[in-house]
Amino acid sequence: MEISAPAVLKDKSRLKEIYDLRTLAYEHSYKTVYVNKNIFPDGWKDYLDEQAIHWVAESENTIVASARLVILNDLADTREDVSAFELPAGRPFAYYSRLVVHPEFRGYGIGAAMDAIRMSYIKREDISFAMAFSFAERSQSLLKLGFEELGIVNYKWCGLPLPTTEQHFFIFRK
Repeated sequence: MEISAPAVLKDKSRLKEIYDLRTLAYEHSYKTVYVNKNIFPDGWKDYLDEQAIHWVAESENTIVASARLVILNDLADTREDVSAFELPAGRPFAYYSRLVVHPEFRGYGIGAAMDAIRMSYIKREDISFAMAFSFAERSQSLLKLGFEELGIVNYKWCGLPLPTTEQHFFIFRK
């Protein structure tokens, strides 16, 4: 099974493939209560996807992993209340999100490669800081990348009437 190195998605017509992959990845995890085909019948997407930079890894011309980075100028664009935290004043900043790997392709280091390529982008571009929200099991990966945990936030799932979850809030300062 050959897997390509992560590359920027250039063909936006393939976003639907990413949305479907996200749903599939979450359905095959304990997070299925938050993301599944019943809640997201057209795949898991949100208002930030069109403006995001998406990286993908492929096998036989099928996207098997994806991750996105959104460059923003206003904290309100994340729709999460982070007002309790002291954040850098500089702009733009990056919103580091939506890493998923197809269940059959987990364990090959694709997630780590996606993290590395997004972090490389952040470091070389004029981005003041990056922020991420995460379940606890992802915390160690983010800390290894240089993120620091600021605390817990109540994460709203794409503005949908889903259970609010406590997620860890991380920031990477350049």
